[in-house]
Amino acid sequence: MDIPDLRAFLLIVETGGFSAAAVRLNVTQPSLSRRMRLLEDSLGERLLHRTGRGAEPTEAGLLLAERARRILDEVESARRALLNRRGQVTGRVTLGLPPSVGTILTARLVARFREEHPLVGLSIVEELSGVVQDGLRNGWIDLGLLYAGTEGPSLRSEVLFREDVSLIGRPDLVPPAPGPVPHGPEAPPLPLHGLARLPLILPGRRHGLRAILDQAAFRHGISLTVGIEADSLRVLAELTELGLGMVIHAPSAFPRELAEGRFVQRPLGDPPLTRSIALAWPRDRATTPATLAMAEAVRRVAGELKGSPDD
Repeated sequence: MDIPDLRAFLLIVETGGFSAAAVRLNVTQPSLSRRMRLLEDSLGERLLHRTGRGAEPTEAGLLLAERARRILDEVESARRALLNRRGQVTGRVTLGLPPSVGTILTARLVARFREEHPLVGLSIVEELSGVVQDGLRNGWIDLGLLYAGTEGPSLRSEVLFREDVSLIGRPDLVPPAPGPVPHGPEAPPLPLHGLARLPLILPGRRHGLRAILDQAAFRHGISLTVGIEADSLRVLAELTELGLGMVIHAPSAFPRELAEGRFVQRPLGDPPLTRSIALAWPRDRATTPATLAMAEAVRRVAGELKGSPDD
């Protein structure tokens, strides 16, 4: 009896038959049957009873299954301990980020992190920046991405990258710029006072981007005409496509609509109106190896996507 035998036996018990277990183990069913007969012969007990629906453990099989699980758990624990000794990171980390940032970051980040730290359990929370802030303060989020300037004194932070913010909407609604390039990232920017009478669809006030827009409007002495508030990117896109208004957002939040020409963009402000994304974590909480590893992965992936924070 060896470890592979125990794993094969448990797989038969858990899947309820030789056929499914053979597929999972990538072996033939006859070879798996011979292996179990040898295991039964070595122990002097009948372990499995074949039925019309598959196979069931005998009383002796149930006893072996219980002990085998303990043995395999101990083997896995020993493996993890040895990996830890070689510097492998274990534990669990929860990362929170706004959906508009997740659009450009999450998939690449998770793939990279799982490749580099396969023993770390990972939870991704895509929520409004206000919810991410609350999670960081209350301890159920370990690391968060927030709009810089909204973190508050209880959090430490560092700016990862900046993005210009544009007026985005249907081509027939976004005011064209004079000259040969009426729309697009290279078009002349729309002055912020030009937003005063435009119908806007903006995130609610718990959204970090909304705070940036309200502060900019206050500085320029204008009032924004916000007919509809919606926090969901999907809802913002659908309402904008219906022509109910225009959004002010980072173009990276609507890549498909812009690429297909359903939306166009017009840069805002001179100098440009920007949003800065910061990596944040609680001041009063010790950072675990898993959290530190995630922070480093976020820095590297954000750097690859957007360049340095000063770009």
